Amino acid sequence: MSKEETNFETGADWWREKLSRREANKRLASVGALAAVLAASGVLQGCDEDEEEIIRDTTELQREQGWNVGATDKTLTLDSKTSADSTGSIGWATYLDPQNLLKAYEPTNSKWKPFVVPTLVQSLSQPTLRSQLAPVVTPAMKEAYAKGLGMREIVRQSKNPESVVIVADLVGVESVAFGAALADVADVVLGFDNWPHPLGVVPSQQTLGALIYYAEEVAQKSKKRTGNPPAVMLLDSNRLLPYNDATDGDTKFDNRCIAKLPTAENLASAGAKSVLYCAPDSTRTTELDDLNDDFATYKEKGVAVSMVNLSEFKPAQASVAPVTPDGKLPALQGDSLTRAMNGTTAAAPVNTTTTYYYGGSPSFAPWFFYHYPIFYPSPIFYPSYSPSYYSSRVSPVSRPSSYTPVRRPTMFSSRTTGGALGVGKARPSGFGRVSTRVSSSGTLTGVRSGRSGSFGRSGGFFSS
Repeated sequence: MSKEETNFETGADWWREKLSRREANKRLASVGALAAVLAASGVLQGCDEDEEEIIRDTTELQREQGWNVGATDKTLTLDSKTSADSTGSIGWATYLDPQNLLKAYEPTNSKWKPFVVPTLVQSLSQPTLRSQLAPVVTPAMKEAYAKGLGMREIVRQSKNPESVVIVADLVGVESVAFGAALADVADVVLGFDNWPHPLGVVPSQQTLGALIYYAEEVAQKSKKRTGNPPAVMLLDSNRLLPYNDATDGDTKFDNRCIAKLPTAENLASAGAKSVLYCAPDSTRTTELDDLNDDFATYKEKGVAVSMVNLSEFKPAQASVAPVTPDGKLPALQGDSLTRAMNGTTAAAPVNTTTTYYYGGSPSFAPWFFYHYPIFYPSPIFYPSYSPSYYSSRVSPVSRPSSYTPVRRPTMFSSRTTGGALGVGKARPSGFGRVSTRVSSSGTLTGVRSGRSGSFGRSGGFFSS
């Protein structure tokens, strides 16, 4: 086990917990009233006398028996494949090596390295998975990248970027794109804790394809980081996709996972005083459930947590009135869109060179600093910035809704297990697990995607 994995070790052996048929029936009955389903399907009655049912952590099972355990006859679906990466290179195959891919995304500052979650990238150790992967790129990724460039301008123009940790909680491919846009001014910290599977609930192969697509670009940008860059932690919001064992058990493999973030003490040791949680749009009004304990604890221990809706980052619009105190646009060196704001240039189509600005204009950056005071504007860019000036003006940008993390009951509540360099979470019953059948000799004889329906037999079944 790698050092990084050890840092996030949950310390729990529940994923190896062996259950008798009677115990399994009791455990499963507590999840979604599955007792009736099991009785109707005759699953437990169908077990051989010398076999027992064992509920396993899905990723651990995949590590041992192969990434496509139980579905070796099925092909992985990978949408939006492309032949070249974000730099235009066709040499991306080097990043099918998990060590090379992890190296490309490695934080420059050693203080963030313990919090990298390498799990998804480590799945590339499986040859039959590597052979089915390629770079992927989608319009949504390009838009997320453009918004990331807008956030990059905020980081670049702030006085204290090292004191803020940015958490991007978007669909996996979009989080990767967002992070890639920031990679020259921030350390990218991967937080993807599952493996792909042909029947997976979470399409993490898409996230892996996005990581390959941006790998060379991020590797090149990492050489430009200077000083004490902030961290941008990347999560896949698909990690909590709905799964119902009664309806999905025979057709889906529960590869859902839980986000892993540093503790408040870890953040303090790293010099981080605040967290900026990036949500896709205003439909998300709170952090996702598995982050509630983390964020509430941050607040209780003095770490400020703010939430920004990335839908507020928009293409630059023509003829936007300047709003800075001196009536001039802020000087953004090397940014052609700043000059375009003084003319009549229409917004450019989405591509990897377009920047989506807060409120749709580079001149609205001071409003970001006013709305999110966890960032302080640099006097180099804003020598006459004064919060009182903006408090007396009508904001041209939608005022962010009030947000503060408040503890609420979730299926993940109070499931932390502790750790020296982070916090692990014990997965709840029925989350990220799979049922297997084991003979009295300890041989794995069957596995099923869910915990209802028939077991697949194991003959010729597992490959890597």
